[in-house]
Amino acid sequence: MSFPHRGEIFWGPGKKKIRPLLVVSNDQGNLYSGNIVVIPGTTRNIEIIYPVEVLVKEVGLPKPTKFQADSIFTIYKSELGNKIGKISKDSMTAVSTALRTELML
Repeated sequence: MSFPHRGEIFWGPGKKKIRPLLVVSNDQGNLYSGNIVVIPGTTRNIEIIYPVEVLVKEVGLPKPTKFQADSIFTIYKSELGNKIGKISKDSMTAVSTALRTELML
């Protein structure tokens, strides 16, 4: 059975439009739950990267994209669109740091 894995990027619903969503929930939860936790990506204002954001230039994204850990939200797995790719381990480490910063963990 296939399910979304932590670190994978999919097209999905953002606040106002379809955008890249990075899966940040753990794989065990992703396997069994109908929901997943994601952070959105944007191609706007990428010249400024805050401690709760991570710039990703890899994986088949059409443009460099910053993922925003300060905009974490939950969606149904069924809302995910096509898979874009998976970020590198280094980028996922940076995302984990951004999430810890945002959530003060």
